[in-house]
Amino acid sequence: MNRPVRAVAHRPVWRPSLTEWVHGLPGLSARARRLLPEGDTEGRYAGRTAADSGYRLTMALAVAVSQPGREWTLAQWWEALVLRPTAGGAWARSLRSRKGERYAEGKLAGMLDKARAFVGTSGTIVCRADAMVAIARLRAAVEAVVWPGPGGGTDLKNLTARLQLAEQAGGLEHEVSVRQLAELMGCARSTVEASNSRLRAARWLVLVAAGTGEHSSTWSLRIPQASLTTMTRVRARDTVQPRGRERQRVSRTCTRAGR
Repeated sequence: MNRPVRAVAHRPVWRPSLTEWVHGLPGLSARARRLLPEGDTEGRYAGRTAADSGYRLTMALAVAVSQPGREWTLAQWWEALVLRPTAGGAWARSLRSRKGERYAEGKLAGMLDKARAFVGTSGTIVCRADAMVAIARLRAAVEAVVWPGPGGGTDLKNLTARLQLAEQAGGLEHEVSVRQLAELMGCARSTVEASNSRLRAARWLVLVAAGTGEHSSTWSLRIPQASLTTMTRVRARDTVQPRGRERQRVSRTCTRAGR
């Protein structure tokens, strides 16, 4: 006599959401954990075209995953931008769709190598990619500083406005007058002048050439040595090495992504 076959209930395989997966990635700063799944929601890396904006965002992410002691492998980089539906990887996936996988892999690998070579150094900016890395690195330094008091808040507004100008200019050197900067910051010219003096004294800002006639002054942004030391300490503190099952999971993920 045939016995009735019992249906065996199988437990569904748990798969993390995209946000959960991103938060499980090693070595990412809080800002990078937002940029990768959400994209540039604040318009910090907006360019003249959508492609330019995508390139800038990707370069910023390359800097984020190239910090000393927290460097990603190419397999991790490829998975985060191409194999996963992250908003931060939209430009990379579009590049693969338009140019092919081999071209996209070479381009992304080159951007990662450029970021690794630049992070932790003050090398001369010789190309557009270098400029984007330098701007992203300086923005990270600004965000790592605590800016206390009214003067600190004004100085932060000053540097934030100048970073936008630097991105438009394609490098840390930019032109702006006190009047233009006052309009961008939404404050009086005397407030801007006082802020410029403080930032020059703190070595965040260098006057390259004073304005004459109709020409605005030329400025250059810098990261003070004190801020570089602080950033190094923060990197060392935040470095997380995967252990046990997490290390196995990362290893399997990298292997799958590298196939």
